[in-house]
Amino acid sequence: MPQRILVVEDEPSVADLIEAVLAGEGYTVAIARDGAQGLMLARDWNPDLILMDIMLPAVDGTTAIRRLKSDPETADVPIVAMSAGRTLRSQSEELADADAALAKPFDIDALLAQVAFHLSRRKSEAGEELADA
Repeated sequence: MPQRILVVEDEPSVADLIEAVLAGEGYTVAIARDGAQGLMLARDWNPDLILMDIMLPAVDGTTAIRRLKSDPETADVPIVAMSAGRTLRSQSEELADADAALAKPFDIDALLAQVAFHLSRRKSEAGEELADA
């Protein structure tokens, strides 16, 4: 079964590009256009990874990340924060709950490397939990 990636991005061209790249790699992708929709989809769709823009309407990305990490249903889902490089540097404390950060505009290979790393890490952690049971 393909791994599921939730992309929370309000800029249609960026969301479409990320979706096309990830779908081309065999991932199942859902798009949320704002933080509120991202929170709802994260709970209902149960993604394996979330790519979260920081500058979002309705609920901003840092608030959404904090809520997801404090919710037992979504706390273990890796979240990669995405924003302009200067925004990431100035918001490093607010992004402490994210598992990683990716500066926009980003290189496609860097995006795919982040995705592969966090999905494989989550898979190995799930395997360790099964072995401990």
